[in-house]
Amino acid sequence: MSAAVKIAKWVQKKPLILIRFDEAMSESFQNLQHGFELLTLVKPHSVLLAIKLPTLCLLEMQEGDSTKCYMATATKKAAVSTFESRLTIKKLRALNPNSLQSIEALLTDSRMKRLLGKRLPAQGAITSLSPKLSVRLVELLAADSDNQSALDTALSLLPRLRRVTNTFWAQEDAIKSAMAAFGIRGSAIPDQVTLKKGASSGLGLIGAHLFEDNVVHSDSLRFPGFDAISADVTGRAVFQRADERLVIYTANKLPLEQMLGVDLIYINETRGNIVMLQYKMLEEDKQESENRDWLFRPDKQLRDEIARMRLPDFDGSLSDYRLSRNPFFFKFVKRKIVDDTHQSFLVSLDHLNQILAAPEARGPKGGVRLSYKALDGTYLREADMLSLIRSGYIGTHKAETAALATIIQEAARGSKALVLAWQQKVQETA
Repeated sequence: MSAAVKIAKWVQKKPLILIRFDEAMSESFQNLQHGFELLTLVKPHSVLLAIKLPTLCLLEMQEGDSTKCYMATATKKAAVSTFESRLTIKKLRALNPNSLQSIEALLTDSRMKRLLGKRLPAQGAITSLSPKLSVRLVELLAADSDNQSALDTALSLLPRLRRVTNTFWAQEDAIKSAMAAFGIRGSAIPDQVTLKKGASSGLGLIGAHLFEDNVVHSDSLRFPGFDAISADVTGRAVFQRADERLVIYTANKLPLEQMLGVDLIYINETRGNIVMLQYKMLEEDKQESENRDWLFRPDKQLRDEIARMRLPDFDGSLSDYRLSRNPFFFKFVKRKIVDDTHQSFLVSLDHLNQILAAPEARGPKGGVRLSYKALDGTYLREADMLSLIRSGYIGTHKAETAALATIIQEAARGSKALVLAWQQKVQETA
């Protein structure tokens, strides 16, 4: 089911809201550092009373002599005084067309057009729409492929529709991990972003607002050195820091999950190491009433993935140091979202194999399971893992990393989304 279909069903019960900034609000907004990621508005209780949250909102603001329209997600409202409530809005993403009037012009049904005309907000105001009108606007906006990123982002913030198995959430988490390993914040603005027209990419979910002069929409994307998989690449972002460059690619239908059993490949050319992650979901153990544990029960899919996690034999010399040359790691993530984050832990492939063979991994009924209690703190935290990747202390040796490029090139078919983060040393030019 597409993002547009899921959102259309959602707004039938929680209709769209429309927001229009006046000139003063628009000017103040442009001076906010992270306004495109998190925005709050304070209005009288009566203005927000009829709004059902969370839901999508269409927001128009003035930019110079023109206007710009954004899709965002209104997530919650809370009383902040006797007379006023605060509305929280997250992740504003640019829409086409660029004004509420232009969106109204897309309607061909005269009744729908008349109803929307009556509901268009005055400057500085907020209004809500009917369920049918909300569904129709979602359908119209979804018809433009340039709005796909905005729809994907909005979908990622809607509860129950946002599941950790969702491709875009997994890509977002992998992208943030790559950025953190490179030593840059998740709110950093890429120097350049290229998104394939009509395709969905987790790059639409990251960091600060992707200003239009940094974003290029392309019919195709090239993956230097790996022409065979260029057709499946959906997005590319470039971050520059001093003499290093981080290039992140998102892609669909690559064979690397099938061949190597992984979701994220981090290639650090500066240190010459490759680290690969596979995501797994932890389910809440509802059988325990107090201090509930989070469990993962190994299945055939896990066994198949582990069987694929093998590197080819390497006969060359290895001169650089590694704490562990095995690049394969598992990231176990709580399916439930806590404080807008997914709590997780990481273990190496070697450690996982040891855990699965240990008697302590057996549950009350004899089944094998992995859990917080069973590990008793013996695992890697996110920050631990990122430090090891950044320093080059774990992962393949430089010579092995170079050899793996050939494998990636030859594995140019597949069926699962993957994020490839490529950290490079910038070559000086004369």
